[in-house]
Amino acid sequence: MVSMVLQHKLEILEKYLTLEANELIFTKSGEFYVDYGDRFELIEDKQLDYEFLNDFLVQLATRRNQRFNESYPSLSCELPEPYLRYRVQAQHESVLFGSDVCICIRIPSKTRFDLESFMLSDTLLQEGWTHKRIKDFIHDKKNVLVSGGTGSGKTSFLNSLMQEIPINDRVVTIEDSQELFVANPNKTQLAVPKDEKSIYTYTTAINNAMRLRPDRLFLGEIDIRNTLTFLRVNNTGHSGNLSTLHANNSEDAINAIITNSMFGGMNDREALKDYIRSAIDYIVQIERIGKQRKIVEILNVKEYIRPSNHYKRVKSFQNDRHETLDSTKKQIEGSHEPIAPYKECRRESQQDSTRRDSQDSLTQSNNTDSHTLQSSTKESITEARIDHWVFSH
Repeated sequence: MVSMVLQHKLEILEKYLTLEANELIFTKSGEFYVDYGDRFELIEDKQLDYEFLNDFLVQLATRRNQRFNESYPSLSCELPEPYLRYRVQAQHESVLFGSDVCICIRIPSKTRFDLESFMLSDTLLQEGWTHKRIKDFIHDKKNVLVSGGTGSGKTSFLNSLMQEIPINDRVVTIEDSQELFVANPNKTQLAVPKDEKSIYTYTTAINNAMRLRPDRLFLGEIDIRNTLTFLRVNNTGHSGNLSTLHANNSEDAINAIITNSMFGGMNDREALKDYIRSAIDYIVQIERIGKQRKIVEILNVKEYIRPSNHYKRVKSFQNDRHETLDSTKKQIEGSHEPIAPYKECRRESQQDSTRRDSQDSLTQSNNTDSHTLQSSTKESITEARIDHWVFSH
């Protein structure tokens, strides 16, 4: 339900919200900039004074059960109908220098771009990439992360990929601001409040979504709050997932996931790399050059991140994880040569390596089987650790 006050303010802003532009940027009451992609235009409108703009933000916050004042100086939300997918980011004057207002209103593209509207860089063309190969990511249900800077066209590219999803697939999305366009009639789109004190978190949403029988499960934009949840989603057997992330290149995207996860409480960098490798198939890097959006890099994550060849010490878990790890340990020890104990998971000593090399009875086939088993075991332990973190927060 939209209040009459908010509805009136939206009517005043309508002529600006319907511009063929990327964003409205307010840095001072009574005037604002319009971002057209290749240029900024300054517009003066004395009707949009401090009182109007501040009350507008308070009304938006109230609608989403948020607050906007000196104690809560940041607001992230979206506009109500008919301005769906219009994203708002604002800062209170109490945290600004030399300005009484800071508001950015992202205007979603009114055009549904197809994949061919995103040019492939010369490098990708030389490597044999085509738009058809990228479309095959969807048909083959690959997990794809779309990376790029602000305004590069990440969401537009993601929405173009989503056009390739079979129309009969059931789609479930999880976002804090609605930006994904889902054409499939069989869909559920979950909204996670931006208020960090809300009881409905990304973890709650993913727990619910996994029980909603999705063929495709999308987690919108990745940030510090949901990075570990994102990794968990992509390791639940729900393949064919799509998400976006702010990063300047694909390597930075991987580092951003690791850093965000560490902020979330996971500090084992090598374990995170293994989990990222199993969670993401490809990273597609998007750039904007003028008004042109271009695909500049496609990274095969499983080739870029090699499996770890050593073990890290695994910390003890709470009782709900002990049974899983004990079962894994017994299964391994009962059918194969013992490996490093799961509670100690350490680098093999030189002495152990020499002793095994001297065992003539150990064939190359057994070596391969043992390596596969050890990698599988480490992934199981890593998954258990992240599962424990995600589902206990």
